[in-house]
Amino acid sequence: MKPRRKTLVITAACLVAATVAATATDLVVRSRVEERVVSAASCRLHARGPVTAELDSSFAGLRALTGSVGTVRVKAEGVRRQGTEMDVEAVLEDVTRDGAGAGGTAEATVPYSGLQNRLGGGGGGGEGSGGGDAAAGMTVGSDGKNLVLSGSAGDLGLPVTVRTTLSTTADSLTVTPATIGVFGRDIPVDRVSSLPGASAFTDRLAPRTVRLDDLPAGVELTGAHAGGAGLVLSFSLNEETLGRSGGTGGSGGPAAADCSAGTA
Repeated sequence: MKPRRKTLVITAACLVAATVAATATDLVVRSRVEERVVSAASCRLHARGPVTAELDSSFAGLRALTGSVGTVRVKAEGVRRQGTEMDVEAVLEDVTRDGAGAGGTAEATVPYSGLQNRLGGGGGGGEGSGGGDAAAGMTVGSDGKNLVLSGSAGDLGLPVTVRTTLSTTADSLTVTPATIGVFGRDIPVDRVSSLPGASAFTDRLAPRTVRLDDLPAGVELTGAHAGGAGLVLSFSLNEETLGRSGGTGGSGGPAAADCSAGTA
């Protein structure tokens, strides 16, 4: 073998070896970091179901050796808050290997059966602005776009579909019945109340507010929409939520002192 060719072969072999070594190291460190994030998330969320974490950037495992892993996606099933079970998906930004971060976003999907309980159909948790109990005796679900209540109304038990609007504050969700669908027609709630025998039903259709009293520090509700599997609540997370600012967090919050992710 000629010297030049031999040198090229040795160089190529070294590059391949270095690439394999870097990839192997990345996979090992990535797995270790993901395990630590899962452990921390499980502790902080008190999830009853599986919890998974995935590092979002290339060679995030190697980046962890410098103290930062970048973006992390976390999924947790069976998270229970205020008596309601939900599934949570979060995107955490600029996460360090000890579990702190710059903030992020999260979505919590509440099954419609659980929401029905909170709205009054299964007992408590909400408060109406007019003493109404929209979900009592009705089924909460979605028509593919809106949150709807399905049931019967009036002495004749006519089948009706109540379409609602959703509004949020940083710590509350309000469900407001907007229209009542009967015989293929959608009629505004305030007009239906004037129909014979309808007042007993429409009196129950006052706005219903559910307060989220135990959100961790730094977590704010930013929106809500009806999804296929349940009501989807959107949240913003800041540095305090992820422990970077040294906060103590709220009830079950990610900054809880006994839920440290440790170091990689």
